[in-house]
Amino acid sequence: TGPSKNNSMVAVSTGLLQNLKEDEVKAVLAHEMGHVYNGDMFTTTVLAGLMNTFVYFISRWVYRHLAERNGALAFGVYFFLQIVLSFLAMIPISWFSRRREYAADAFSAKVYGREAMISALRAIDRWVNRAQFEYSTQDALATMKISGNSSGFMHLFATHPPIEARVAALERL
Repeated sequence: TGPSKNNSMVAVSTGLLQNLKEDEVKAVLAHEMGHVYNGDMFTTTVLAGLMNTFVYFISRWVYRHLAERNGALAFGVYFFLQIVLSFLAMIPISWFSRRREYAADAFSAKVYGREAMISALRAIDRWVNRAQFEYSTQDALATMKISGNSSGFMHLFATHPPIEARVAALERL
């Protein structure tokens, strides 16, 4: 997290430290530093702000045109559009995030080594699968969508690509 390269922070959970080997943790940290180096947090924030601006202006434009005829209908449509367009705006934001994950993986492979990053991704996948089994959850790392195991329509909203796709991309490097 952070607004710039010089004002960023990377936090590591105890779960990560307990479930990954030292070289895998270093590869994950290199991956996160790739996000910092590439300015991904800033760019994603700007993209989200731009998309939210479109949502607001489209909703307001429709509201102004409907309010002349029926104020209550215009108010309802305005809120409906805010919700629907906000969900739709998440699609390009999530797409951008998935692309940045590949770039951060490549950065880690370049800085720390391809095999360490592949090993880290596989360890995270094992951790997710074990946690899903142990805790009977659908997605143990749902908060961050690290596993990227969304399927079908929900894949459009995943912020991380599937781990298998990330490993394959690293193997092609």
